[in-house]
Amino acid sequence: MTSSSRSQKSNIEGLRKAAKQKAEETSRRAEEALSLLLSQHRPVTFKAVAETAQISTAWLYAHEDIKMRIIHLRSQQVPKAQVIVPLKSQASSSSKDTVIAALQKRVREQAEKIKELEKQLEVAYSSLYQR
Repeated sequence: MTSSSRSQKSNIEGLRKAAKQKAEETSRRAEEALSLLLSQHRPVTFKAVAETAQISTAWLYAHEDIKMRIIHLRSQQVPKAQVIVPLKSQASSSSKDTVIAALQKRVREQAEKIKELEKQLEVAYSSLYQR
C-alpha cells in the first residue's frame, strides 16, 4: 500500500467519523427540542421541533424514529377548546326560518329575472337573424 492510498483511506475514515458525529449531534438537538417543547407545554409539530433544534424538517422526516415520536406526541396533544356561543347569542329557529324564507324569495325573484332576460335575448337574436 502506498502512502497516498493510506492517507486517502484515513481521510475517508475521518470523513465517516465526522459525518457520524454530526448525525449524533443533530439527533441530540432534536431530542432536546422535543423535551423543551414538552416542558414548556408548546405544540409538538415538525416545524416547531425543526426551529427549536435548528435543523431541517426534511431531516426529521428522513429519520423514522424521531418522525414517529413527533407523530405520536402530536396525536396526544389536547386540541384547543372550541368557542361556545352562549344561548342568548345564538339565532333562534324562528329567525333562522325568516332568513331562509327571505333567501328563497330572492332565489325565486332572480330565477324569474333570468327567464325574462333569456326571452329578451331570444327576441334580440331573432331580430339580428332576420337582418
